[in-house]
Amino acid sequence: MSKHSDSRRNFLRQLSCTLCAGGASAFLPQLELISSAAAQGSVGGYRALVCVYLAGGNDSWNMVVPYDQARYDVYAASRSGVYNANNNTGGLALARPGNTNMNITDAGGSGTYFMHPALTELRTLYNQGRLAFLPNIGTLVRPITKAEYNANASLRPPQLYSHNDQENFWHLGRAAPHNRGWGGLVADRVRGDNLYQALSPCISIGGANRFEMGVQTFPYQMSSSGVSALSGINATGANAQREIALGQLLDASYASPYQQEYASILKRSRELYNTLNVGLGTGGAGANAFFDTPFNGVTQSSLRDQLRMVARMIKLSRTIGAGVEHKRQIFYVRYGGFDLHDNLITNNGHQNLLLRVSQALNGFWKALEAIGATNEVTTFTMSEFARTLSTNGNGSDHGWGGIQLVMGGAVQGGRFYGTWPDQTLNGPVSFTRGQTIPSTSVDQMGATLARWMGVTSDAELNTIFPNLPNFSTNNLGFMQA
Repeated sequence: MSKHSDSRRNFLRQLSCTLCAGGASAFLPQLELISSAAAQGSVGGYRALVCVYLAGGNDSWNMVVPYDQARYDVYAASRSGVYNANNNTGGLALARPGNTNMNITDAGGSGTYFMHPALTELRTLYNQGRLAFLPNIGTLVRPITKAEYNANASLRPPQLYSHNDQENFWHLGRAAPHNRGWGGLVADRVRGDNLYQALSPCISIGGANRFEMGVQTFPYQMSSSGVSALSGINATGANAQREIALGQLLDASYASPYQQEYASILKRSRELYNTLNVGLGTGGAGANAFFDTPFNGVTQSSLRDQLRMVARMIKLSRTIGAGVEHKRQIFYVRYGGFDLHDNLITNNGHQNLLLRVSQALNGFWKALEAIGATNEVTTFTMSEFARTLSTNGNGSDHGWGGIQLVMGGAVQGGRFYGTWPDQTLNGPVSFTRGQTIPSTSVDQMGATLARWMGVTSDAELNTIFPNLPNFSTNNLGFMQA
């Protein structure tokens, strides 16, 4: 065989090993890579982030509403009043509750609010200090005033109000095109202590996403029911001979380096499948029955099922001797239906979605309690934008800044982190339809979560979030050390 062929074989062998471990950085040392151990610093123990993406643009200004009469009146006027099937079918405002037991107070001093009545479970978690809100957060290049927005288009995030573009910018942690997400770039830097490197630290139950794409890291995709087996291949039963034949093919030696590496990659993939399948199976570390109780009574939804699988994976990953033993993980789940140009209030469109979010997140919290991981897992929401405060007659349209939540035992909850906006239509921080200019950037939220995961260097945070130096702080303070 020629020297060229032998070199090609070595390259392919190294490449396949790296890709199986979820990385390609061995060949790209110039691309923003440093030692994982150095980046992780002194932050020890197991830690995981869970991103809950609310796809379509959640109308989050109806998740939390100011209770004091003056601010409530501004909110209600901008939302065209409270919906009434007889005389105000275009109204989007929630009625101000007479029962103050529904209220929450911002411990940071911004006042009293009430939450959407469908968010009963999340209100309880907020009052227990397990959940915090980030008001008026969105994609930004730098802080921007309304006058600057009107005077200089280059200061605006590009493609505002576009679903695809704004979702990408939330995933990337920067208001500019890029091919790597901030979750993946964080994982690049903190994955070094994970035992089973063949399993990516980024695991998606919500399908393909840019958020978990790093330089070394590529997301491992699962379904809410677990890992998928090869069709028609079984260790026992009618297809046992196929299993034997496949094993012989994978163990054989091939003259072609392409065939050899294909066999090697498939073999390692099968080994990864077997490790997870055993761990997640009946009687294993993440057996289904264990999670029946935490999710008991939770309304069926894809979000419930995805979060149950995340809980199972966390249990498996933290179990000593189960073959995974990861120290850092980042999960992605996705729940759609929030693009409510119609039926926002009618047919309980938004209410039904929020009900399922509240119940599923509460079930997930109980599952984390059952496995003793509440302080080790932080869950947060993202959505491409909030929606217009003004009505379009039956719903709301694409907006900008909105409200996100962060939940976990390490969250300093029971308060808001950020500035509540003036909700006057065409007011100081909004446009004619109530599209609100964000006062907090997704970069700041992401950097705060990255610090908790172990990326404590300002230089590294600025590499992951290149616009971060434009803002007053890279730590919003909602996470304990």
